[in-house]
Amino acid sequence: MSTENTSPQQDKEPISFSKLNEIFNLSYGQAHPDKIDNEIRSNVKVAGTNLWILMFAIFIASIGLNMNSTAVIIGAMLISPLMGPIVGIGYGIAVFDVRLIKIAFRNLLIFIGISLLTATLYFSITPLTTAQSELLARTQPTLWDVLIAFFGGLAGMIAMTRKEGSNVIPGVAIATALMPPLCTAGYGLSQGNWHYFFGAFYLFTINGVFIAIASLLISRLLKLPRRGLISQSHIKKQKIILIVITLLVMLPSGYLAIQLVKQELFNNKINQVIQQIEQQQETLWILQKDIDHKNNALRLIISGTGDNNDIANQIKQQLVLSGIKHTKVSVLYAGGNQESFRELYRQLQHNQNNPLPQLQTQLEKQANHIKNLENKIKQTVNNEQLLKELQIHFPTAQKIFVGKGNISQKDNDNWQITNNTFIWLELSTPIADNDKDKLYEWLKVRLNDNDSQLILQIQTP
Repeated sequence: MSTENTSPQQDKEPISFSKLNEIFNLSYGQAHPDKIDNEIRSNVKVAGTNLWILMFAIFIASIGLNMNSTAVIIGAMLISPLMGPIVGIGYGIAVFDVRLIKIAFRNLLIFIGISLLTATLYFSITPLTTAQSELLARTQPTLWDVLIAFFGGLAGMIAMTRKEGSNVIPGVAIATALMPPLCTAGYGLSQGNWHYFFGAFYLFTINGVFIAIASLLISRLLKLPRRGLISQSHIKKQKIILIVITLLVMLPSGYLAIQLVKQELFNNKINQVIQQIEQQQETLWILQKDIDHKNNALRLIISGTGDNNDIANQIKQQLVLSGIKHTKVSVLYAGGNQESFRELYRQLQHNQNNPLPQLQTQLEKQANHIKNLENKIKQTVNNEQLLKELQIHFPTAQKIFVGKGNISQKDNDNWQITNNTFIWLELSTPIADNDKDKLYEWLKVRLNDNDSQLILQIQTP
């Protein structure tokens, strides 16, 4: 009598393709097609409730962008009804319902118009007109925004076709971010900044188009029944239009994504080289660095020991080894007695004959010296940043000057010297007095300099 030995591994059956298909089958938990159809159509409608909610959500998102508050922006996205018409367009294309497509597209245009009008109105009356980081983040869309909108749309459409409710929809609303780009576009309109407007509206277009495409794909994948009659020639024409729209939306964002990747790689290699130089030059302090990917340039301001020309040559050599050629490297020596730095460094290494209080005094003097240098450098850098911000706010400006200086004025036979910050704008078109007052108040807050007086001059034709 023979017995057959079986191992535990032989008892386990391999997972078959049919088993995998059963696990990933989207038909489980799917609602009835009529229920799905009714829910999508109800979200497409432009009703009084939806319009009021939309306007309130736009106001909330605009305030969040204005105050640079991420939590407020997220709250606005959760209550926004903007996704309904977009999903309706994708679903309508999938089930060949031309009437639904037209209604959804018309209602989407109404939603967009109300959103832009509301955001423009808010940013026109708010006294805070500085473009914060949350707002600037919506002006340069890339290929990653395409991917976020597409996968978010897939998740959202799957959730909408389930029998039971899900918490996926709020997450999709946050991830795809339809509200903030429209608010940013409204900000661009209120400030007359077309770069902001087109960049933000392009981001909204990316999100809308790829949410609609994702809704179309899921509807086709679930084989939802047709709701309208359409000829084969119209189906072929529809496919061509979808492909053209997809390419038109993707290509610019793909180019911007490539540029962003190149910039990040460039910045990372520059930072690695700077770190190596700092490790090699132990008594070198890099006070300020400015990496300019667009012009392939690096500007450093240093203090301590080391020759600026030698350091520039070392950086160029290291960059060539890292694969970055023809980089313009400029190194500015900000001052400081090199011999005193060397002496201080020797004392720190061999603290035997020098009493601790004396060494501490020297350290404090050197720290104060470096701090003064940093303050001067920061002032220069802040002026450069302010110039860039003014260029964005006044794209039609011909000349912009920002500087500091002293004015000596005679008062009762005594000369009074005051510190002043001078800002001079040469504009091609006049601006209203209230806009000038707003600009003056913003500059006072932006400069944050209580030790000097602000002098603003605006020259127009």
